[in-house]
Amino acid sequence: MWSADEAGSGFYRAVLPGMSLQWLGHAVSGGMRLPHDWAALDVVVGCRVAKPEPTMMWQRLKDEGKQLVLDLDDNYFAIDPANQAAVRTWDKAMLQRLADNMQLADVVTCCSEPLAAVLRDYADDVRVVPNGLPAQYLGTPRDYEAKDRPLSVGWAGTSSTVAELPEAVRALNRISTYPRPGGVQARLVGISAEHAMALGLKGRRIGALGWVERHEHYMQAVGEWDVWVAPYRDIAFNAAKYPTKFLESSILGIPLIASDIEPYRRVIRHGENGFLVRYEHEWGRLLKQLADDPELRQRIGMTARGEASGSILQAINVQWQAALTAPLGVAA
Repeated sequence: MWSADEAGSGFYRAVLPGMSLQWLGHAVSGGMRLPHDWAALDVVVGCRVAKPEPTMMWQRLKDEGKQLVLDLDDNYFAIDPANQAAVRTWDKAMLQRLADNMQLADVVTCCSEPLAAVLRDYADDVRVVPNGLPAQYLGTPRDYEAKDRPLSVGWAGTSSTVAELPEAVRALNRISTYPRPGGVQARLVGISAEHAMALGLKGRRIGALGWVERHEHYMQAVGEWDVWVAPYRDIAFNAAKYPTKFLESSILGIPLIASDIEPYRRVIRHGENGFLVRYEHEWGRLLKQLADDPELRQRIGMTARGEASGSILQAINVQWQAALTAPLGVAA
């Protein structure tokens, strides 16, 4: 598993799949560098191989007769213009190398069907393998009552996805001053307090944890929330994403409020296993409703958690195995 980074993308598309394939008896190595004995590898899974030097190695691996699987978890052909750093990185040359490397691959894997529909313009054999998490998180206990303590409302993102947050800033500011017993705290993971204030978030009951490097620490931080908000703009880049916030919130049993866009409308049934927002004022109304009703928080959270068993790595790993071991040129 040849990862392009060590952040969330690399964790979900290289580290966790590699670990889960080991459970099936496969010998797996992983990291941002190929192992010194790469010549002995049967299959190389390269996550978004597009930079010049990795592209040269990708071509060499092909010449050596290795089976190549190129994995993508975002639509880099529809980069959000608001993310200027990504726009500079994914220039015309970078995108052309990515397209060429997909053509060179035996199989292309990705995280969602909408993304697969885009990638099939560039590769013949594209297979969808969703994100997953270890089953251990299904057993994390929850306190839905939140008596005599502040209710915690959370948002998680990064400096590259923070453009989504303003959709819910007003609602987060208002809910943080809501006069319920114990009060309400708004908690942000992935950005600094200074960045949060620059976006208009304010008040002593709003806190920002910043970037959390280790995924287990990230899951511990978000696992302390009572309600999770996932605002997104309705743009092509977001439509091709995997609903990772629903994966994380549901496996932890946390009720999620998300924007009514692809991919969240594919997995959330409004009022049953989560909530979907179409208009800005709905963020505040739904947050207040959940803050007032612990039974509703429990019903939504437990319904989502009950459906999360299909998203554990112990179920996903066989899909990775099928994608990596199927006969070359035979689409799944």
